[in-house]
Amino acid sequence: MIRSVSFSLGLLVVIGSFVLANKPKKLSVPPPPPKVLMIGDSLSVAGFGDAVREHLEDKFGRQNMAFFASCGSSPENWLRDEPVFHTRCGYRERTPTSDIYRDYHNGKRPSAVVTPKVETLIERYKPTILIVQLGTNWMDRSLSDDQIRAILERFVSAAHRGGTRRMIWIGPPDSWRFSKVQNRIYRLIQQSVRRSDPVIDSRRFTRYVLGKTGGDGVHYNRESGEAWARPVIASIDQILAPDIAARRKVAAAN
Repeated sequence: MIRSVSFSLGLLVVIGSFVLANKPKKLSVPPPPPKVLMIGDSLSVAGFGDAVREHLEDKFGRQNMAFFASCGSSPENWLRDEPVFHTRCGYRERTPTSDIYRDYHNGKRPSAVVTPKVETLIERYKPTILIVQLGTNWMDRSLSDDQIRAILERFVSAAHRGGTRRMIWIGPPDSWRFSKVQNRIYRLIQQSVRRSDPVIDSRRFTRYVLGKTGGDGVHYNRESGEAWARPVIASIDQILAPDIAARRKVAAAN
């Protein structure tokens, strides 16, 4: 009897081991691809913006990328509780369902376009990553430090609503016209964003040479804008590398 019971228990162990060994493994579900929203001013309407946008589309897919640039805009112009800002000097929009470009043509001013609100864009496209290229148009305005900080506080708060995990701020490039006030704008931006949100210092990659880089001391021509974009793209890739690697690791395990 004892031998019979022992045999039965042993058989159950063998069968149990076989069942466990052949139980289908539960596949890990890879996280969805990051969704990216980028907004900017006139520096993003042309060469610089085109280069960064094309790279992000290649990396994440056009279906996961939305891009908006409004000439003359500053962070407050993108906030919902501020007056509507009509840009009259250039506008660029490219999303999974739209492709709009407005700029000067043969010296003729483009038609005015309403600058969208960042809260609306976040609700619509649900980005996990927000890339901001703004701040240039604060350099020739008489806003106080406290006024700029208050705007940035509201902007940062709006940016992190709706599931946005990370904001990357692309700071203004070197400016011949506004060289004396650049440090102030950078200081205010760096003081106001969250510690986990990097600020890319574009001054490290640029030097404005009047007549070569551009003609007005602020805006970069296409060649110079694309040259500025290359190290900025490398910085973005480095910042986002852990997110991309984690997603690839899960996908490879499946």
